[in-house]
Amino acid sequence: MKADGVSKMNRKIIGMFAAFAALVLIAAAALGGIKWYRARLRAQERAQSGIVLAFDDYSPDNWEQYFDLFDEYDVSVTFFVNAAYPTEFCVAARERGHEIGCHTISHAKLTEATEAEVYEQAIAPIEAFREAGFEFTTFAYPYGAYTEELNELLLQHYNVVRGAFKCEPHVKDYMRRGFMESMSLDNVNYESMEQYEARIMEILTVMSEAEGAVVPVYSHTIGDGAWSVSEERLVFLLEKATEMGLKFYTFQELQK
Repeated sequence: MKADGVSKMNRKIIGMFAAFAALVLIAAAALGGIKWYRARLRAQERAQSGIVLAFDDYSPDNWEQYFDLFDEYDVSVTFFVNAAYPTEFCVAARERGHEIGCHTISHAKLTEATEAEVYEQAIAPIEAFREAGFEFTTFAYPYGAYTEELNELLLQHYNVVRGAFKCEPHVKDYMRRGFMESMSLDNVNYESMEQYEARIMEILTVMSEAEGAVVPVYSHTIGDGAWSVSEERLVFLLEKATEMGLKFYTFQELQK
């Protein structure tokens, strides 16, 4: 009887260990599955092509009117501001999920500036913004005017510096650091809505067929002026990009 009791106890213990082992395997499989899904989601996120939309100079009243429109299309924008320190607009824009980038204090043409002026206009604001809780990581040249020497200098202080004259798609990893051009959406560059739409659709089609690519575009204000993008044209871009499964990124978002 004792031997039989021991045997039963052994079988019970073995059964308990087997059940525990099965639970461990199930948990490991579940954990592995979670890790796999997370990895897959990260890969899909990295593969999602998109647009980097920016507005240059400093037009807070105009820009702020369109915060709700950007929210409607789940669009985060980079605002390159002419400012020596953070303004109320900068705070409001950041709270809505947008990036604040540097565009010098007074829209200075750095290719014509002295070394001291370059420092004052493009480098000194970094610390002023940092003290207020803003981290400048992206810089856009006023007038799109730059030299290789300026790029070399400013890239010691910023992750990305941006030009203003070309349409240049890049893979996302390239956007983490370096110099890159950007295409203007300003009305002055397009003779008609038809020409604008054709150009935008050409770019969006290329981006939708790519994997993990982005293209930077910019304007100044939203309106009918020469150096603005009209609301109709902006909405066309937002609608079509969204329909084609493209995402809108900030420069800073791509630097992570």
